[in-house]
Amino acid sequence: MALFKGWIVRGVSACILAVSLYSSALYSQVPVPQATSTNPFPDYARNGVVNPNNSRNQTPAAPSAFNPDLNRQQQQNERIITEVTQRQKLQEQAINEARADIEEVRSSVRYTLPSYSKFAGTEFYYEAFKKIILLDTTFSLKDNNFLIENAYLDNKLDKTAFDKTIRESADFIRAKMKEQGYNQNSNAAKNYMLFQFFSETLQLKSNAQKHLPFKYDFDDYMGVKNYAKMFVTKLLKTGSGQCHSMPLLYLILADEINAEAYLAFSPNHSYIRFPDDNGKWFNVELTNGMLSTDSHILQSGYIKSEALQNNIYMVNLSKKDLLASLLTDLASGYVHKFGYDEFVKQLIDKALEFSPNALNTHMVKANLDTARFQYVMKQLNIDPTDKKQLQKIGRYPKAVELLNEVNREYDFIDNLGFEKMPDEAYQDWLQSMKDEKQKEDNKKLSDQLKKLTLKNKTLKN
Repeated sequence: MALFKGWIVRGVSACILAVSLYSSALYSQVPVPQATSTNPFPDYARNGVVNPNNSRNQTPAAPSAFNPDLNRQQQQNERIITEVTQRQKLQEQAINEARADIEEVRSSVRYTLPSYSKFAGTEFYYEAFKKIILLDTTFSLKDNNFLIENAYLDNKLDKTAFDKTIRESADFIRAKMKEQGYNQNSNAAKNYMLFQFFSETLQLKSNAQKHLPFKYDFDDYMGVKNYAKMFVTKLLKTGSGQCHSMPLLYLILADEINAEAYLAFSPNHSYIRFPDDNGKWFNVELTNGMLSTDSHILQSGYIKSEALQNNIYMVNLSKKDLLASLLTDLASGYVHKFGYDEFVKQLIDKALEFSPNALNTHMVKANLDTARFQYVMKQLNIDPTDKKQLQKIGRYPKAVELLNEVNREYDFIDNLGFEKMPDEAYQDWLQSMKDEKQKEDNKKLSDQLKKLTLKNKTLKN
């Protein structure tokens, strides 16, 4: 998975740690000579004369001081014992010195990432985090999303102008519904009008006010070169956006006109889901201005059954899930502008409190954990991609735990059912939305929604 600014980090997480904590076993001991199974010396009586009748339970006499062979053997044994003792002392000294060196390194290693808090612009992110509306009862997608985009742009956006644009867009939609005679209380009618607002040219008869459809911006649609390309404020300013900004604006406007609609994810993508007045669900694909089927989303080929079982794709995001997504957006903008530090951890931890299985949030966490582990490895002068070098971290329990955390996070993502969708495959899937089959599906679904909207209009009249 191409995370951490394009750096593939799976090589680290795949390493198998086969190390033990530091102990004296790291050093080999000099073997002490062992006694042979039979006595190498003759059995002497107390008078120093060989006693052939001496039994095994008799106490032998002391060796004769005048026996040169025995003296030489004794001296040789004493030398061996002395050498062994000295070598043991040297080994113990080496062990103690090694332990002292390791303890010195351990005490100097920093296991948290350096902070970017002194960099200009980070204060806007800290401020945005404090201001984000967390309570369901007062949740505002419009205000929260503005905080996130404004923080990236150093608080240079005009909130009054932004609110005015949103309000005028909502007024236009309501006016057009009234002009068309649509039922103002029908969720199908509201979403049908929203769908038209994004995909068609609309004009009010009363004042000739015109609104042009939004277009998909294929240039740097992931915001790699210019992160602000994914912003709602950019979409409103230029009339073009992508699968991040368009669904967010749709939901902001849905809130303004009290329409029920939800954000949903698929690989590398987000889209809108809403129910009609009879409980039938529709998928709004804003990248091409069409209504799509679930089968088309599944045709991408990158949605595993595990992902569906764990509800990470093709399900409505609750307010808590949406809030987790916004906090992840705040973290992603911070990373894109500054990098990974422990402030990112605060954002991600809070996001996971609201939505424990949020895939995008866990992907940021995986990159954060990897960045922290790499930072520690650099301090220890260890190349984590080299298995032989990696064994050295067994001397550093905290480093071992960081590696285990990286492994656990990637395992968690895999178990959620994630499969990386290459950029080329995503672009091909986007292009497939324009084929004849999708056009036919769009026409069929649009006719159904329009028929229901007109039916509600007739009933109202």
